[in-house]
Amino acid sequence: MKSLLIVIATLLFAQEPSLKPNISAPKTDAPTLLSLEVKYNPNLPPAYISVRGAETKPRWIWVTQFIRSKQLAKDELRINAVRVESQFNGETADIKISLFRGRHEGFEREDHVATYHIGLNEPTAIPELKSFGIEPFSLTLLNVVPPLPPPPVFENLTRSVEIVSVSLDNVPLPAYNLTLRNLSDKNIRALEIKVIHQGRPGVSGLWQGEHDRPLIEAGGVLERTIPVAVAQKTAAGYAPGTATSSTIRIGAAVFEDLTYDGEQEPACQYEKFVVGRRLWVKRMLPLIEQQLANPSISPDDFKQKLQSLAFELDDSEKTGQSAVSTKCANPDSFTNISTQTLTLELNRDLDRIIKTRPAPPINFRAWLETRRDDYQAWLARLK
Repeated sequence: MKSLLIVIATLLFAQEPSLKPNISAPKTDAPTLLSLEVKYNPNLPPAYISVRGAETKPRWIWVTQFIRSKQLAKDELRINAVRVESQFNGETADIKISLFRGRHEGFEREDHVATYHIGLNEPTAIPELKSFGIEPFSLTLLNVVPPLPPPPVFENLTRSVEIVSVSLDNVPLPAYNLTLRNLSDKNIRALEIKVIHQGRPGVSGLWQGEHDRPLIEAGGVLERTIPVAVAQKTAAGYAPGTATSSTIRIGAAVFEDLTYDGEQEPACQYEKFVVGRRLWVKRMLPLIEQQLANPSISPDDFKQKLQSLAFELDDSEKTGQSAVSTKCANPDSFTNISTQTLTLELNRDLDRIIKTRPAPPINFRAWLETRRDDYQAWLARLK
């Protein structure tokens, strides 16, 4: 059953005070958090991401609509996206640029391009991209106060998810801070959220718990931030701003048993992720055990064996029917996406161990044992 909730209505505030946005005046003090402007195509507006300190994980985006300046050789994997990662080091922003390559639209390999240290308001070109057949990007670290986003409209297609509260934020970038409650007696594993800006698609995603843990436990709440910055035209070019109106659409909640509330397609999609992750974990565990049995275990050797690991479903898995609905496509169709993404993430963790030599030094055997234990628990949740 569809429900439409217009958060801006004064009458609604009187009846549901918990839904009232925190519409405070834009902050005038210098933000403690910064943002990065990414100009990747002169024919398109720039993208913006927040830049946070070392106490949090680096923020990143990837872009696909860059300009190619030359054709790759036939034996080269296609460049499907450019990844931009940012983190503030106390004085400048550490920016890492890498390429996602793969056959067709997949991400089979990540290639490092360059690392930069960018100061405030210093437009910086990335000429290294030219050698990969990509027109250089321009990056600028900003310390600006964008406007607050407008109070959103909610379109909730579920009965099991309650919107507890929403607040508006503008530092470092416009965003909505949501609090949602699971009204059902089952754990929610995935939740589809889409944002529509003035009738046009904005940020969207299928929120999921890490390693397929519950995203929202039965009766529990979830707090999440949705970035909604859009580039606004100015006399000098562009600046981070917001749309004049935004709708937050809750399309479906998917439970642990793959039943769902709302639209069917997000449940079909989540099931495909489960199939791919299950395959990846099942192949990884024997490799980890093999490495732990080796007295001369090393992260370099483990990474090398990871590169040669094949992820192929057996015949029964390839022909398996969807547990969600007969209307869902074969659930093995996301296998490559899931396994490639997880392999890239593990490779990135291994590179940190191999190349950065963190202090204190990491005991690789203990690190791998922890991974094994985590993956065993993860596999149990995927069955």
